[in-house]
Amino acid sequence: MNNEIILSNHKSRFYVLMIAGLMLSFMVWMFSGHAIAQGTAGDQPQLVQVAQSKKSFSETLKIFKEEVSKAGWSVLNANNMAGVLSERGFTLHPVVILDICSGKYSARILGKDEYRPISAFMPCRVSIYQTSDGKVFIARMNTGAFVKMMPSEVAEVMLASDDEVAKIIAKTVR
Repeated sequence: MNNEIILSNHKSRFYVLMIAGLMLSFMVWMFSGHAIAQGTAGDQPQLVQVAQSKKSFSETLKIFKEEVSKAGWSVLNANNMAGVLSERGFTLHPVVILDICSGKYSARILGKDEYRPISAFMPCRVSIYQTSDGKVFIARMNTGAFVKMMPSEVAEVMLASDDEVAKIIAKTVR
């Protein structure tokens, strides 16, 4: 029994260290100017997937929220970054970051103690933004670039949820 507890503690520490290392690597990557979005050239993995919407910013945001609901997901938060920063004297084109969640996926990860450190990547985040030339985009994390570093069950959950988010986005931007 003591060996099981020790093994469990080592597994938990391993996952915590793995997540901490992943987060540190990601931050170093971002702040060193190496992060790239989908569609750019280079040998680095694409960390962000971006889809252009044919609709206005407000229509894209409205339809995205509707599609999230239709898919059985929830919008937990919507952070209006341009609005928040305008209160502090900055003028930006619209940027809203949405936290979306599906209980059927999050419960599979959060239901196991050894996977709880992965909650640092939860919930799914999607950004809807407008560029200075008026184009509207939806961006999200490129899950495929990260799942190789995750335990297989977590990778399976992340890929399944990412597939649903991709379908939500496709319905939004068409």
